[in-house]
Amino acid sequence: MNYQIENKGKYSVITMLADSLDAHTTPELKSELVILSGKAVKSMIIDLTQCQSCDTSGLSAIMIAHRLCKDGVLVLVGACRSVESMLSIQRFDPPLLLTATIEEGEARMQQELGE
Repeated sequence: MNYQIENKGKYSVITMLADSLDAHTTPELKSELVILSGKAVKSMIIDLTQCQSCDTSGLSAIMIAHRLCKDGVLVLVGACRSVESMLSIQRFDPPLLLTATIEEGEARMQQELGE
């Protein structure tokens, strides 16, 4: 498994353990995102701190998470320049929330959820 999931009550934290978001690391992640959504998880933090690259499959996984969180909040943590450049290609509505650290991501999530 290329990721770890931690349930935090009103949201889940998905920590990517692979160094790349690509066709090899994202298929299982995409399935897990849909499963989380089916369990009524509407807000997620995706920690990309360990990821150093992203391809179109990785971008697709982020787009799926964004769509599944349309009634909640999606925060991306630690996106490197490669990931940020892939994200800049898309116009996310609402815009993606990006933070540098997991602590900032969790603080932002709590702020967005009104906690």
